[in-house]
Amino acid sequence: MKLRKADRTQRLQEVEDRFVDLWDTMSALWGISPTMARIHGVLYITGQALSMDDIMARLAISRGNVSMNLSKLVEWGLVRRVHKRGSRRDYYESLSDVWEMFTLVAQQRKRREIDPILNTLRHCQEMLGELKDDATARERGERIGELLKFLTMMESLARRFFETHQGLKMAVGLLARESE
Repeated sequence: MKLRKADRTQRLQEVEDRFVDLWDTMSALWGISPTMARIHGVLYITGQALSMDDIMARLAISRGNVSMNLSKLVEWGLVRRVHKRGSRRDYYESLSDVWEMFTLVAQQRKRREIDPILNTLRHCQEMLGELKDDATARERGERIGELLKFLTMMESLARRFFETHQGLKMAVGLLARESE
């Protein structure tokens, strides 16, 4: 049964709404605000370059909120500003390559979460090194050293995967084949 144009438009709108809601839900996993995720979600799913006014109307959010979150998305590299011929407005579009998108999100999460942990562990290790005559300090230093060694290896592995989104794609492909 072929859907009428109005029904197709409604169905597409339902899919877009569900996708944007999914992106909102995933925002907690990504460590970003729900609004940032919703804006990215609508740009990604529509595949269109939208103006701030388009985004405001579509998601019913304020200009300031759209502006602030678009700036973050552009800073992360997930969204880029584009110009449409004959228009003075700025338009925004999402990356379309999911591998590149998820690589950028992972890089940002590493920068915000893993790097500070590594820095703190290194600092703790230095502080304990000054107490090398103390048995308790040595024991704690060994524990921190093991954790630091593990996290440093994981960080090195992540860096290799995320140098290019192709690296992540290859690694996931290899791991997926290994599990078959």
